[in-house]
Amino acid sequence: MQGAGVLTVIALLLFALLIGTFVLTMGKDYMQYWTVRSIVIDVAKTPGAAERTPHQIWNEIERRFTINSIYDNVERENFTFEEDGGGRYMLLSYEVRRPFFGNLDLVANFNRRETLAP
Repeated sequence: MQGAGVLTVIALLLFALLIGTFVLTMGKDYMQYWTVRSIVIDVAKTPGAAERTPHQIWNEIERRFTINSIYDNVERENFTFEEDGGGRYMLLSYEVRRPFFGNLDLVANFNRRETLAP
């Protein structure tokens, strides 16, 4: 029995390079989303959040974005508010598109819906 052939080793190296490039390309965006997500959860759970205007809520989110150095991808337009019988909700929806290889792009859609605290 022999070890792995040259073609197998090259294929494994190319696959590892592809995975590494993906992680380096999109890793920052996923880490940013986790920070944005925690900010949105904290602001939504603030007592009286349901009584605040969208402008007041955005000012609080924007202040926290500045503290956490969130400057890319997330804008005021990505936040919407809705009401139904169960309460008031804040919705976050944004997309990140990064060039990957040649004419291929990586696209990530991030969505979050939080109930605003009464």
